[in-house]
Amino acid sequence: MDIDNNYYGDVSNNNFPDYDDGYDEDYNDKGEYTDADGLLPEQFDPHEDEEYDINSDEEIRPAIDIEFDGTIVDDNEAHEINIPTGSPLDHLLNPLIYIFVFLVLFQINHISERIANTLISFISVLIGGFVGEEICQCIPHSIAGMKKWIGLDYLTEDLRMYSACPTCHTIYPLPGPERCTNPSRRMNGTLCDTPLIKSTSTNNRGTPYKKYAYYPLEDSLKRLFVRDNFEEKIEQWKSRPMEPGLFNDVYDGMMWYDLLDSSTGLPFVETPRSLMLTLNIDWFAPFDSGYSCGAIYLVCNNLPRSDHFKIENIILVGVMPGPKEPSTYEINSYLEPLVESLLHLFNGITIPTFQEPNGTAIRAALLNIACDIPAARKVGGFTSHNSTRVCHKCTRDNASAAAQWLEARSQAARTRIERETGTRWSQIYRLPYFDPVHSVLIDPMHNLFLGTADRMVRIWGEYGLLTNADGSDMQELADGIVLPPGVPSLNRKIERKFGFMTAADWKAWCLVYSPFVLKNKLPPAHLNNWMKFVDACRILSKTSIIYEEIDDADRLLKEFVGRCSSLYGPECITPNMHLHLHLRETIEDFSTIYTYWLFSFERYSGFIKDAETNQKDSFELTFMKRFIEKTGALDFIRIRISSRLAGRPQELEVLLKIAGQSHTPYQQNQAQYNPLIFNQLSSDPTIDVIGSEPLPADTLLSMTEGQKTRFNGQSYELLLQHYQQHYDGVYSILQRTPGRICCYNEVEKFRSIEIFGQQYRSALSKSIRGSHIQALFLQHGDVVAWTGQVQYYFRHVLVVDRVPKQHYFAYVRWYRTEAGQRFEQEGLEEWRNRFMIDDRHSILPVHRISSQVAIVAYGPQGNPNTSKIVVIPMTRRIEI
Repeated sequence: MDIDNNYYGDVSNNNFPDYDDGYDEDYNDKGEYTDADGLLPEQFDPHEDEEYDINSDEEIRPAIDIEFDGTIVDDNEAHEINIPTGSPLDHLLNPLIYIFVFLVLFQINHISERIANTLISFISVLIGGFVGEEICQCIPHSIAGMKKWIGLDYLTEDLRMYSACPTCHTIYPLPGPERCTNPSRRMNGTLCDTPLIKSTSTNNRGTPYKKYAYYPLEDSLKRLFVRDNFEEKIEQWKSRPMEPGLFNDVYDGMMWYDLLDSSTGLPFVETPRSLMLTLNIDWFAPFDSGYSCGAIYLVCNNLPRSDHFKIENIILVGVMPGPKEPSTYEINSYLEPLVESLLHLFNGITIPTFQEPNGTAIRAALLNIACDIPAARKVGGFTSHNSTRVCHKCTRDNASAAAQWLEARSQAARTRIERETGTRWSQIYRLPYFDPVHSVLIDPMHNLFLGTADRMVRIWGEYGLLTNADGSDMQELADGIVLPPGVPSLNRKIERKFGFMTAADWKAWCLVYSPFVLKNKLPPAHLNNWMKFVDACRILSKTSIIYEEIDDADRLLKEFVGRCSSLYGPECITPNMHLHLHLRETIEDFSTIYTYWLFSFERYSGFIKDAETNQKDSFELTFMKRFIEKTGALDFIRIRISSRLAGRPQELEVLLKIAGQSHTPYQQNQAQYNPLIFNQLSSDPTIDVIGSEPLPADTLLSMTEGQKTRFNGQSYELLLQHYQQHYDGVYSILQRTPGRICCYNEVEKFRSIEIFGQQYRSALSKSIRGSHIQALFLQHGDVVAWTGQVQYYFRHVLVVDRVPKQHYFAYVRWYRTEAGQRFEQEGLEEWRNRFMIDDRHSILPVHRISSQVAIVAYGPQGNPNTSKIVVIPMTRRIEI
């Protein structure tokens, strides 16, 4: 959430009390965007990249209810499932196993339960005549029953259920007391005494008013450690190439090695199977009624960065019940079971793993907490932004203050401690190794994009610097921008006063739209200051960053905040803007912001909300159960199903794909691939790049199925010229006098490729979004970024000394330069909207692609001599 205006309103209106009462609630961003292309007018196709929602049916299935013994009961299925002795799969032929498992997995990832129930009923009738009567009668006719029948419910069998007090949020394992026995927050010796149980006509024992589902962290880790490659992956960081002063992943931050093992004196992470976890808590509104519940997530930082936020690696600890958020102290009830697990795991537990099936020790520690600002303050035990100690990063002794708060015997004493120290008690302080001041992070997504970007637009409106007419003009300019994939189109949002903007929208506004559309709209002094913020965001949004860039970003943010004070008055400076000045130390401690900003966590809350419920009761458990099914689907296939489909690899591959595995792991030996060297190939034009240098695994995987064709004419001649620049004795198939190496003309073309998860398209793609790129060249001794459009990608095999070597290229048409640069101040580039004559530089090794760019037609477009484009550079692609 935004600590500036999205929830709290204008901090300059002096309506805040001097002290917060502890009931600060989270803000839920519900904006949605329509991702239509912003193409040049003659290329616009509103149907390109159109996405269809296959989960759009409106019928809501009943939620799941819980009995006091903690078992999960589905009201629609408990009475009708007749399961044979042993596993039902033991009684089925392989084709039936495949069909039923496919249906369950297809429902989890793609369709609603109502549609799945219809399919199951149809298939049950269809196969009825081909199976025995015993099997036919016991086949369930709904998706909930089918999940139990095939054994998928093993994923959620370790769920623990608690009743939660509607007043103070104290939780009790089921079955629990009928009334809350927690001391009243008035601290006068009385108990809360809130009723916990409601009577029902169907259950004489009654059911809790609120239920909290908790999935023990130990059980989640057990599931991860039985994966065949998990232990290997969590150790890969130890053999990574390192470059001093470069921040690429959390391993490069100072806090990674800060936690020491008391028994050895070595860093905690040096011991095998010792995990470092990130905690996130996010409140979200699952319905339109204003009801708010909270998800507790953990991610494992030992995994490679590309795997951190894959859904199968996300650990959902619990879903806190609503309808309102607990206060700072009340959230401790939900944190207590997790902290108990973390205490056990810090000392180590013994579990079976894939490499050690008879059991071995694993450990885990909490590395950091990554939440939006209000949630981070609740979890970390800090008072909110309107308290007398507004910044949780500025110097303080939190552990001592938290202990004093807990020992205080009156609410007045606790209030005094909060005013003086800005600290309350949190369960997190039970972890003796955890430093909340350093390890409670500032989330850049909320801090920069949902915070200051939104704040500045509001200020410009309040000062009359942007009018409604300006909004319409800016929208027209924005609609003409050709965006790379993944950058949202702000269709009508600018002209509608930036309503319903998501974090991704605000990020796009900062980095792509605003430098172009604000020119000639904001007065120069205001635009110049805004560009300081934009430039800082461009630096901080890089996937890798060095100390010099951290210095630059920190300087730009300080200048921006200081200039805002002089332009708009000191009252415009918010607590959120103050936190910009602490981003530097956060990066130094935990590396590039890509490792912890909350874009991924926000998506997972969206996944949770997709679960169908009755919106009346127990839906938090339904959210939890469905999410665990989604994250554990691949484990289910590998552990419970793969052996039953032995000898049927095609069927198994389909199930793995439908369960979420995007591709078969690339088998080529990647030992020669060095990410540091790969980074240098795109950033240093003095390096001679041939095109056969090792590529990232995802790039190779994206170039496995192309269209084979033959080069003729100019394209072949240019390829030949490229090779002759790098190899001796390369000759054309048309030459009568051969040399040492024959350049055959057979190639394999591709419309698009991926580089570190980012799709790079071409002019052959359905959409040209992402086909415009930049590469660095030496020109008169200077390094310049040249802009062009990729026509297609291709692979070519050249046999050198009897060894076939695969080369990977982009065929690029480069734009002509333009003398006048009217957008230089905004960090943009102006080019002729014409291509140069193709030459050998059109054969570009994909390793040399520096970044994607957005482009927009500008000025008169009819005359080729005057038609121009403006190039909007994106974050430079650097991945290590």
